[in-house]
Amino acid sequence: MNFLTKNTTALAVVTTISIPGLAFAEAEIFGKAHLSFGSLSEDDGITDVSSTAVTSHASRVGIKGSFDTDSDTSVIYRFVWQIDMTDEGKSSNDHIKSREQYVGLKGDWGQVRIGRDDSPYKKAGKKNVEHLSDTYADYNNIIDKGQDTRNDNSLGYWNKIGPGKLGIQYASGDDDPSAENAGQSFSLAYDMKVGAFGFAAAHQTIEKSATNDETGIKLVLGYRLGDTQLGLIGETVEDDNTLDDTNLLFSIKHNLDKNNAIKFVYGTKDQGNTDDATMTALAYDHKMGKKVSVYALWSDGADNGMNDASKLSGDSSAIALGVIAKF
Repeated sequence: MNFLTKNTTALAVVTTISIPGLAFAEAEIFGKAHLSFGSLSEDDGITDVSSTAVTSHASRVGIKGSFDTDSDTSVIYRFVWQIDMTDEGKSSNDHIKSREQYVGLKGDWGQVRIGRDDSPYKKAGKKNVEHLSDTYADYNNIIDKGQDTRNDNSLGYWNKIGPGKLGIQYASGDDDPSAENAGQSFSLAYDMKVGAFGFAAAHQTIEKSATNDETGIKLVLGYRLGDTQLGLIGETVEDDNTLDDTNLLFSIKHNLDKNNAIKFVYGTKDQGNTDDATMTALAYDHKMGKKVSVYALWSDGADNGMNDASKLSGDSSAIALGVIAKF
């Protein structure tokens, strides 16, 4: 019996213990190992450097589950940690990071979740467009991440309404009374799919300071044409001071067959007073099974087009071979 099986069995025993008024379901351990090996280059206008890299891309492990109560409402929970599988072994050096971690209530009326959770704005339309998430061609490599948030101290409501899902979230920011909820945010999104069309609209306001609010508005369109999935994100981010971004991302995913696909991404960030940042990426993806895939990726950024989640700057590029294993 391997380590994972032993721990799953132990959790099953713990979570099926009878407690008056509660009926436990078996807890589920899940996760994803996402690793790549590749070549990175960076030209900041002064120096042109390159290196090889073994990288962990948001690899994670978590536990989730639910249990019934005497009413028609069940209790849900989800706790996830991101783990750097390749370097920075000390937790203090970002080896382990908290991702979504919440508990909530679920019924015919929807879900209420409290804790740390992705904002509805962040989640809106991702499945329609972001086919290269957590790689060197992630959407967060081209945009400023100020609106793409996972919020602490959050209270959210989710419910299926009509053909789509509504998400509303308030995050209280700094909950120290003397801070008067500095950094608080409000997020609203509706994400729907009708036939071959997908659509999402989202709005979010974040208090950046006592005198400055930053507002994001995002529209996402997706369309499936046979074996081809087309996607488009249009986003504006403005604040009361100087920020005025327009972000666009276009993507294509074409399935060659049930196990092989080609993916293309092109993104831009227009900040008005500087050259537009751009990112272009092309990838080949091969599924080795339901839970394992490998890929080859080329991604190129210009004018700081890969300067955020990729931790590169200037005119940068990456060529990588990656493997994703889910459990």
